[in-house]
Amino acid sequence: MPRSKKYQSISVALTEAGRISLAKLCNALGKTKGEFARDAIRWCMDNHDLISKSDRDDRLIAENLKSTNRIIGVMKSCTNRICSLLVRSIIDSNMTMMMFYLMLPSEQSDQIMAKMYRMAVSRVVRKTPPEEQNIVNMIREGLEQEMLNEDLPKAS
Repeated sequence: MPRSKKYQSISVALTEAGRISLAKLCNALGKTKGEFARDAIRWCMDNHDLISKSDRDDRLIAENLKSTNRIIGVMKSCTNRICSLLVRSIIDSNMTMMMFYLMLPSEQSDQIMAKMYRMAVSRVVRKTPPEEQNIVNMIREGLEQEMLNEDLPKAS
């Protein structure tokens, strides 16, 4: 019958610094190098699933962070594009308003422009869906304050 051993030996190579560090740690704990290595290997095997899960979680978190940053970048780009289009639209509408204003008889131009301004605001308010009424009320309050501060919207 072959001889059986309770333990099978394995060997691990360490650097000189690692070997010295292991010897100091074992002396401090009152264990042999073999006992310490055996306990460390057992602990690693017992906790392998937790360690692997932690590594996977870290990778998933990193991937989620990358994806989130990409989404934020796209949103910023879209926001910049929308703002750019709004600026162009405002410039075009102001140019049209200025051309219209210059074609009006000078004695009535301010009155006509003020009436058209109020009509435009009223139309926007009417066309706003009910779920956006809070926004409309804030805009209305701002416009009313603007009208109090300035008698008529004048083209400059």
